[in-house]
Amino acid sequence: MVALSSRDTASCRGPLAVIALACLVMALAPSTAVAATGSIGGTVTDASTHDPIELAEVCAWLVEEEEEEEEGWGCTHTEEDGTYLLGGLKTGEYKVEFWAKGYSSQYYDGKGFWPAADPVTVESAALTGGIDAELSPMAKIEGTVKATEDGLGVKEVEVCVYPLSPEEEENYFYGCGYSGSDGAYAITGLSPGNYKIEFWPGYTGRNLAYQFYDHQVRYSEADVVSMAEAEDKTEVDADLPPGASINGTVTGAAGQPLEEVRVCSVDAASGKLTICTWTNGEGRYQLRHLVAGSYKVVFSPELSEFFPGEAFPGEDADGLPTQFWDNQTTLAAANVLSLGTGDSANGIDAHFGPLATPPPVTPPTVTPSVHRHEKCPRGKRKRRVHGKVRCVRVHKRRHHGGAGAASTSATRSVRLFAR
Repeated sequence: MVALSSRDTASCRGPLAVIALACLVMALAPSTAVAATGSIGGTVTDASTHDPIELAEVCAWLVEEEEEEEEGWGCTHTEEDGTYLLGGLKTGEYKVEFWAKGYSSQYYDGKGFWPAADPVTVESAALTGGIDAELSPMAKIEGTVKATEDGLGVKEVEVCVYPLSPEEEENYFYGCGYSGSDGAYAITGLSPGNYKIEFWPGYTGRNLAYQFYDHQVRYSEADVVSMAEAEDKTEVDADLPPGASINGTVTGAAGQPLEEVRVCSVDAASGKLTICTWTNGEGRYQLRHLVAGSYKVVFSPELSEFFPGEAFPGEDADGLPTQFWDNQTTLAAANVLSLGTGDSANGIDAHFGPLATPPPVTPPTVTPSVHRHEKCPRGKRKRRVHGKVRCVRVHKRRHHGGAGAASTSATRSVRLFAR
């Protein structure tokens, strides 16, 4: 039997079941293993009844772990009395996540979001006890998404909820779901609180306009949906009209097509970015899913100019100056395109570099919208970060939520909106 040091003995604090198991592990484990790892323990209970929750999953994620590493986390399940012990953790700071079937997931200490979670310090050969959680029965939002063209349900519309609590300062998604073949969707695992809801048709293969609940076109105007504990809110529906589109070509000084140039539509009234895409190998682009309204078009925008105070490392590295249609250098001077439902503005081009002969200005024409499925680069997906939605690298963590879990597929047209 290996004798416990005074430090080991002092670390054996917490629920009796956890104490006994932790001390037994410390006593029997080889000294090299004890020196290299620590453990976390606590109890998981129902927030309403205070009864213990058996088989709740508890996972600890090392805060400073690199994305490519696979060793900076560990998971376990609670016992019949709601207690758990998660051992074999490298020393460092962790964020601890709790999840159980029928309950809203939670991070320690009582936080609903990863950025707001309190870090838990794990020391060598020590038990960090009292890392408890009280889980609330989950709430659910469900409804149906239809197209106004035929009144039929639309498949693969991404439905995302944006919580309005102060904990959402880092603007992380809380939950997303996808509509089925009949247009029905359900987002489960929601904590009590207030939410705004967006319907994004970028994955459907159809040019439908995006929408916020209830039939609003701007996030700021979206209706607030209030959710109580364990509430099942139904008929949170959407009817998506045909989307307008803007099409054109971007060329360089020698008239060559320019690939991977970001092109964005700007809401003419507010000056906010709405949807962005990128040019293909032929220099062509297409902005789809636009709601009827007035827009300006910007080529190779500096995102920091539209989102003051935010940093976007590597986002504006194409070496091109910002340009607005038609050959304008400022947003104020940019020409305005007025689009109706389903309209398509063609010939909205940009040229970077001097021209031998100034081209004639051709007014945009209206044609039926063109359908095309575009995707984010491999390893990235659409996420709302610092007040906008863009293609970002997927963080290697496990997520829960059943029908509310987001897919890894994405389009190369992304929604950008400020709160």
